[in-house]
Amino acid sequence: MARFFTRQRLLHILVHLVFWVSLPFLPWAILQQQPPHFSFWRAFTPVLRMAVLFYLNYWVLIPRLLARRRVALYGLAVLALMLLLHLPMSLHWLGLGTPPPPRPGGTLAGRQQFQAVIILITVLVWMVSSGLRITSEWFENERVRRQMHHDKLTAELSFLKSQVSPHFLFNTLNNIYSLAQLRSDDTPEAILKLSQLMRYMLYEANDPRVPLEQEVEYLRNYVDLQRLRLADDVAIEFSQEGNLAGKLIEPMLLIPFVENAFKHGVSYQHTSFIHISLRVLGDELLFRVQNRRFPQLPSLTAARDSGIGVQNVTQRLRLLYPDRHLLHIEPTADEYIVTLTLALPHATLPVS
Repeated sequence: MARFFTRQRLLHILVHLVFWVSLPFLPWAILQQQPPHFSFWRAFTPVLRMAVLFYLNYWVLIPRLLARRRVALYGLAVLALMLLLHLPMSLHWLGLGTPPPPRPGGTLAGRQQFQAVIILITVLVWMVSSGLRITSEWFENERVRRQMHHDKLTAELSFLKSQVSPHFLFNTLNNIYSLAQLRSDDTPEAILKLSQLMRYMLYEANDPRVPLEQEVEYLRNYVDLQRLRLADDVAIEFSQEGNLAGKLIEPMLLIPFVENAFKHGVSYQHTSFIHISLRVLGDELLFRVQNRRFPQLPSLTAARDSGIGVQNVTQRLRLLYPDRHLLHIEPTADEYIVTLTLALPHATLPVS
């Protein structure tokens, strides 16, 4: 019942009620005098004929004729309906009948003036009916268009999110496979870390947005997992500043930048480093990933290899945070720097 009486529907009903209650007094307002023997119920009788014109035009003629671009037939149907509703007056105009007898106390001039007012009100009723119907159709089309856009956006985001998990899982399993080949004592811990990561991905990252603390914990687990397979001479730093409580973020949004840094910023022949910093200032997140860039890797090849993750997150940012993010990717001669500034919603706001 509450769903039926929405604000828009209640407003629609109120407009109709106000129109029909005020319509019997319209001839009085136009003539600026009370017709002889005036009563509300006597004035309300012609309103019933007007209602026939209004709702036949609203529910039948516009949807079945005008909406299908049968304009000429629609115009003839409206004209015929108006003539039929005022049949005695119409027959007199067409010379096929006698004029209706004047009412007691009325004059010929007064009757003609009253007939002119009736014609004016009939046209007004048709215009209001058409305007309300066309406006209603426009709002409905807008609602359908917004719903289709929302459904398309949801489907696109689901597809993009589904691309993250297999890509990440593929790289992580390769890391654990390398540890197993080396018969490293860190293999059980790596499997445990992967289990924690998978639990987050499968059960906690299904919501449209998650608490920022969970996303940061996910990043830390990922970095710890990478530390297990890398030599001690690879400088890995993860710094965090600011209050994360009460902030929300799209899940799996930051990991592609971190994953890309570990994929392309580590070399066993050269000094390597990966610096990750995350700072929260108010409702703004500043995320920065900096790693070593090796000249022997052609930039075209590097862009191709990292395209899945970076292009994915770039598109997700465009869809989820329009005009609320700033992404800057700066490849220098020996470094690759990614800086993301993001306006975060608060946890008290509804999750869309």
